Amino acid sequence: MLVGLLVGCCLGAQAQADVDSPYSLFGLGQVNNRSMNVRLKGMGGVANAMFGGGIINAHNPATYAKIDSLAFLFDASFYFKTSTFSTSTISEKASNASFDYVSMAFGVTSWWKMAFGVQPFSTAGYNIQVESNKPDIGHTITRFKGSGGLNQAFWGNAFKIGKHFALGANAYYVFGNSQAETSLYFPDSTYFVGTRHSADVMVRSFMFDYGVLFNANVGDNLQLGIGLTYTQKINLRGKQTILIRSFEEDMDTEIEYLIDTVAYVVNKTRATVPHGLGIGVSLQKGNDWAVGADFNWMQWSKFARQGWTEELQDSWSASVGAEFTPKHTSISGYFSRVTYRFGGFYEHGFINLLGNDGMNHSINKVGITAGLSLPLPKTLSKVNMALEVGQYGTREGGLIQERYAKVSVGVSVFEHWFMKRKYK
Repeated sequence: MLVGLLVGCCLGAQAQADVDSPYSLFGLGQVNNRSMNVRLKGMGGVANAMFGGGIINAHNPATYAKIDSLAFLFDASFYFKTSTFSTSTISEKASNASFDYVSMAFGVTSWWKMAFGVQPFSTAGYNIQVESNKPDIGHTITRFKGSGGLNQAFWGNAFKIGKHFALGANAYYVFGNSQAETSLYFPDSTYFVGTRHSADVMVRSFMFDYGVLFNANVGDNLQLGIGLTYTQKINLRGKQTILIRSFEEDMDTEIEYLIDTVAYVVNKTRATVPHGLGIGVSLQKGNDWAVGADFNWMQWSKFARQGWTEELQDSWSASVGAEFTPKHTSISGYFSRVTYRFGGFYEHGFINLLGNDGMNHSINKVGITAGLSLPLPKTLSKVNMALEVGQYGTREGGLIQERYAKVSVGVSVFEHWFMKRKYK
């Protein structure tokens, strides 16, 4: 039913401040499937094998094992995003800003590290209008509106196994609300009244992912890292409230008049989130430079949502990135201690739509990134910034393409809270 829904659609007359993407109509919305850490976002989102004493990398929980044993880490970020949505005939601009994540980590022992945090799991924000003419009915308008999303609070643990290996796991508590609304209008008819179907879904559930990290010295101060990640298949459970109403609308004033409530139903619902795999490799030379590459896959073809029929496809992504610090030990040259990052990524998305050209189009994303870490005076803490410029979707077949720029700004606090000071 949903396949081909966007064919022939046009965007709303006014851009909404909370618009995320028209494609967040599908599945669970725009799923946050790349690194949440601002530092790694500047490197194209590579994360499966990226580690360090001052990095909280929740994408692979095994990397917590490399956190400085005497340190307490705190990391938080927000973002601003501006987008231009366009079809082959029209375009609209939209922007939004939001909290990105907050996380903290510390060492329990030299071989056991722990992390906590909250980050978005998925977001939904769309306003789509489809117009058509039907025999014996005339002009009809169907509007699809959605908002909200899911968040995830995580508790992660990592354990060092021998000299070269580490194992880790994250337990997530997924929570949030999303609203989806479908309205059918008959602007040319006095014999038909409008109908609106609203669904409010509240989710409260748990999910888990796991990671393995191998690292070894391969040269003069060179460290090789290989990381594996696994996301467990899980059923997200929640409560769904469905409200169906009939109404009339004054097309001149756009004022609606409620006629009747057709149905009001509250029931349990669930969504099957499929499993996924990731592999990555990194090469780092102390605090001087690092490079990394990732490949991730998720079996979205097995996604199922109670009460909905959706045909999704398996997704995969590839990303590469690098960072370098000209001279991290410099005393007089501040910009020599700044870390510079760049990278890129390609995502083969889980959405595949039939366009009005009779062909199927995969809704993919491609982008480039850049970033900075600005050291704060007399501390190991830093202000991190990342820029992502990309393209999502396509204008072929009457579909929608998004071109966007996203700026993330965060602070990474590094404190030696567990050192015993000596006084003479």
